Order: sequence, then structure tokens, then C-alpha cells
Amino acid sequence: MKIHRLGLMGVLLISSMVYADPSGLKALSNQELSQVQGQGGADLSLSLSLNQAVPTGSGLSNTYACANGANQYCRLALAFNNRQDQNGNLYWLVFKKIQGTLAIDKFQLDGTTVTVNTNQYRSALKLTFLDEYPIQIRNLGFEALSIETDTGTADSQKGYLSTFVPSTYTGFDQGLERGFVGVNINANLALSGSVKVFSCNGSATSRC
Repeated sequence: MKIHRLGLMGVLLISSMVYADPSGLKALSNQELSQVQGQGGADLSLSLSLNQAVPTGSGLSNTYACANGANQYCRLALAFNNRQDQNGNLYWLVFKKIQGTLAIDKFQLDGTTVTVNTNQYRSALKLTFLDEYPIQIRNLGFEALSIETDTGTADSQKGYLSTFVPSTYTGFDQGLERGFVGVNINANLALSGSVKVFSCNGSATSRC
């Protein structure tokens, strides 16, 4: 019998603790709201791989993952207006074997407020980058930059699909596709600071 009484007393005690009298609530001004402090947000990580094996665990793979004869689909090609030969075939600026991995182990996503005018505040999204978690850049770049020309109007005759390999080279770049100016970047980029994103109504203020 005593157990039942204790349980009932516990329920009544909890009920009295969580009950709030709505008559005691009041609206807060913008100034009062700006002084309210709290904690909320998320710690995020990011890994972006382009034409590379996806990183596993804490390591970053440098494996090129666009092989087996599919190199023509791992490139970026640009064609400019009025750049063509006498037969109307387009010239293409082709970045061959584009690849790379960008990763950041931790950055923070929070909510905050910004001041847009005197006593006017806006909710904002805040991204924070930390020195101890740099952006890791691995094997980012391209193997060769080349100028290619269409050989016809069919899709299979586009210059950016050319995989021509010169056979006269006996030294440097032997067996590689035609091109020049390759770029490969491996580095850590340390950032310290935050970026705030907020809405704007278009009025003539210093923030808009």
C-alpha cells in the first residue's frame, strides 16, 4: 500500500513541476530577444570526390576511377562562339582527366542573428570553419589541356571525345593523350572564421 502512495505522490510532484501558468507569459521586444542566449546547431563533415575512388575511413584515396577506356567522359570541354575551322567544325578547349577530392572533417552549422539597421535584427545561418580542421585537397586537377577540333556533325565526331595518343614521342609524356599544361594539387587549406547567410527585403540599408 505504501508503494502505491509513493507512486501517486511522485506523479503529483512531477505534474506540479511541469505545469506553467500561461498568465505569466509576455511578449519580448527585439532588444530583449537579441539578449537571449542559447545553444543549437550541428557539426558536419564533407567529402566530395570527382572521378576518383570515394575516400574510406580517415584516408583520402588518390586512385583515378575513370579508367577502362572511359577517359573521354572524364573531362571538361568549352567551345567559344565563332571559333571554328574553314569547314565549320568547332574548336574545343578540353581539360582531360579531371579529378580530385575535397574533404573537411568538421565545420559547424548554427543559427544566429545579424543587425541590419538600428534595433532591427534578422535570423541568419552561420557556417564556422576551424583552424584545426583544414580543407583537404587531394589530387585535384587535370592531366592535360588540349585544343581539339570536330571531325563531323555526329556526336561521335566531337573533338572533345578525341583520345588521340601521339606515337612519335620517345621520352617525356610517351603514351599519354595529346595536350599540355597539366595541374595536380595536394594541399591543406586552413580557414578560420564564419559566414552568415540571411534574407534581405531589398530596402536601402547598409546590409542590403
